[in-house]
Amino acid sequence: MQAFEIVGLLTDLKAIYHNEKCNDFDGGIDATVQILKENPASNSDEWDQAASIYRTMAGSKSGFSDVYVAGDDAEQRVAANARLDSIREMLWRIFTRA
Repeated sequence: MQAFEIVGLLTDLKAIYHNEKCNDFDGGIDATVQILKENPASNSDEWDQAASIYRTMAGSKSGFSDVYVAGDDAEQRVAANARLDSIREMLWRIFTRA
């Protein structure tokens, strides 16, 4: 996956979190995005740093995975949470290979 696609996933993740009134991870997401925009090469020290930031956020007991979409309609809620889980799983797989 290209760096710009990963940036897109991180941007989508941040938007979902914001829709659920969660701004707690903005700093880590923004730092990861900035690193990937400045140096998209997946074999760089910067890439390793971006991966480390993401793994720290997602792997901690800080509530990163406790965020979920609490929409009104059950079908929309299930679909939105499936998308959220998919984004987090894709990013975890990408950044644990680093």
